[in-house]
Amino acid sequence: MEKVLTQSEFDAVAVAWTNFIQRASAAEVQALFQAGAPATNQYQVSASFDLAGTPTNPSFLVAMLSTPGIAQVLVRFVLLPPTEPGADTPAPPRFRLVLYAADERGARLSAYYQSNATWQTILPPQLTDGGGLVPYNLIKGWLNGWANAAAKQQLQPTMFVTTGFGPLQGYNFDLGDFLDPLFAAKTFTGQQLFLRFGLKTYYPAYPENPATLAHTFGLVVRLYSPSEGADGDKTSGPSYDMSKPYPPG
Repeated sequence: MEKVLTQSEFDAVAVAWTNFIQRASAAEVQALFQAGAPATNQYQVSASFDLAGTPTNPSFLVAMLSTPGIAQVLVRFVLLPPTEPGADTPAPPRFRLVLYAADERGARLSAYYQSNATWQTILPPQLTDGGGLVPYNLIKGWLNGWANAAAKQQLQPTMFVTTGFGPLQGYNFDLGDFLDPLFAAKTFTGQQLFLRFGLKTYYPAYPENPATLAHTFGLVVRLYSPSEGADGDKTSGPSYDMSKPYPPG
């Protein structure tokens, strides 16, 4: 469920994420992004925001992009409290993204906007498709990297670490990474902007070991039309991921 957070609410869920990922085992990270037993094939592979709204009640994403002076969209990772007993089974994902508008220096200009999130079915080797301003096969590799790691029970806390700066707490996007996908939307009705989860594989500068690859969680911004697919993989516009990790690594 999307919502606006107060400063104290944001601080609580942001600290909860940092505390969790600093201490989490591989099994705990896997469980966070998985709905129940592996046999369900239900995993979290994205977060989203609705685009439709009214002049007096705009969507949270449109409200954020309308903030005067906005130059960046800052995305932060948060961990919601466990769902109360008696809630739907499986409970909604606890890992969410919180977005806010910032100026060129990173000063916050808007409220904190919390994303929606749902479980999605992954059936390897049925991999996701990709495309857009980030080259087709590059995007496909990132999205498939996350989907495969989740489905094969290979998620690790080290995927959420920045070299020398500790836990990965989010990403900073240029404003254009959020505005440009919207040019493909002829109407906002029924449209959603997805932040798809990806896994980037590379050789880091440190520690210097040519035999060891690093794997880091990342985000891909994509426009989604429900009429084009049921899982967020079909898009009516390009894909963007030119973000910078926070804290930098």
